[in-house]
Amino acid sequence: MTATIRRYRDGDRAAVYEVCVETAGRGVRGRYSTDDLVPDTVAGPYLFLEPEHAYVLDNGGRAVGYVIGTASTPDFVAAYRQRWLPRLRARYQPLSGPPVTEEEHRLEVMFHPERWLLPELAPHPAHLHINLLAGYRGSGHGRELLSTFLAASVFR
Repeated sequence: MTATIRRYRDGDRAAVYEVCVETAGRGVRGRYSTDDLVPDTVAGPYLFLEPEHAYVLDNGGRAVGYVIGTASTPDFVAAYRQRWLPRLRARYQPLSGPPVTEEEHRLEVMFHPERWLLPELAPHPAHLHINLLAGYRGSGHGRELLSTFLAASVFR
């Protein structure tokens, strides 16, 4: 299918969230109390904190794929704690005890971004997420998204 890569724009947020919901595991639509739970953890913070490192695959009508990431996981985790978590507290609350349900496990992940700070990855501080809707896989779009992302000056 024909599509082009471009920088993320604020108006793409809903489509990026939709792609995230459709591509998370076997899809997470209807699995939790809100379909935004997974994207609020794995897409939203990148769009809010580092939109300059977000690119979408646009089919001419909307984003059907994306690549998002950061050049510095430690800096990202600090910004996530300082600037992203306060925004989420209006919708979600940290657990008062150990997680039991699948949704509680997701909330535990949401409120503990330090999970990304693994000592064995310290020499490789950048990380990214890439997702494409099924109809756009296998056509080189993922490779093109990665190439665009990696060509950004901060990742050279």
